[in-house]
Amino acid sequence: MVDGSLLVFTRRAKDVLSAVAATDQVKIIDFLNTNEQSTLEGLARKMDYITVQFNGGFELADRRRAIIFPTFMSAESIDAKVSLFKIEVIGSGEITHSQVLGSLMSLAINRSVIGDIVVNSDGAFFASCSEFDDFLVDNFTMVGRYNIRLELLEEIIVNEQKFAEMEIIVSSMRLDVVVSALINASRSKAAEYLEAGFVRLNHAEVKKVSRICRIGDVLSIRKHGRFKIVENKKTTKRGKFVVVVNKNM
Repeated sequence: MVDGSLLVFTRRAKDVLSAVAATDQVKIIDFLNTNEQSTLEGLARKMDYITVQFNGGFELADRRRAIIFPTFMSAESIDAKVSLFKIEVIGSGEITHSQVLGSLMSLAINRSVIGDIVVNSDGAFFASCSEFDDFLVDNFTMVGRYNIRLELLEEIIVNEQKFAEMEIIVSSMRLDVVVSALINASRSKAAEYLEAGFVRLNHAEVKKVSRICRIGDVLSIRKHGRFKIVENKKTTKRGKFVVVVNKNM
């Protein structure tokens, strides 16, 4: 079953591509997840004289803006309108990926305005749509209980996330089983999370409990964080899987 939000995006993408083809004007879409990027690329390949490129600010960005333009134009002449900010905590204190995201969302802006959030040994960074630079500088002044200030960067920061490695033991790689292990709750509770729309797989909301998770998949679970499945380490004598997972800090 195709995710409903992806169907909505597909219709929107077709409209944008058609507009570029009809007017020869550049269109820039807010940050897209990996599923949306793949969908847009697939649609663009079916159209003549249309080019799609992506820019997420960071070298290894997952979330990226889409720049759609006629093939006769040069990509170098088009501003992707992606800004990179460094978050400076005033005083002392450490902040996490989930705290940064939560504080940004509390500003009542759409998630698509914000790209990747990177927390590493050099500090905390995030990408955003340049159209919101002034708004963010004026209004994004706290993360959690810490006062912050923003520094607009010119150089690209290598996307090295700070994470904690953990192991889970699961009877299968079904989504409800994996979510259950990650939140340390029953499968029925995991199913409730899925039904409520609290779980995103590879940046797309998914409710199908029997969906199979694979190595490299990224799961975001509301109030529990973001996880990446790294390795199926081994199988126990009872046939269960020991899976290595990285949790973003």
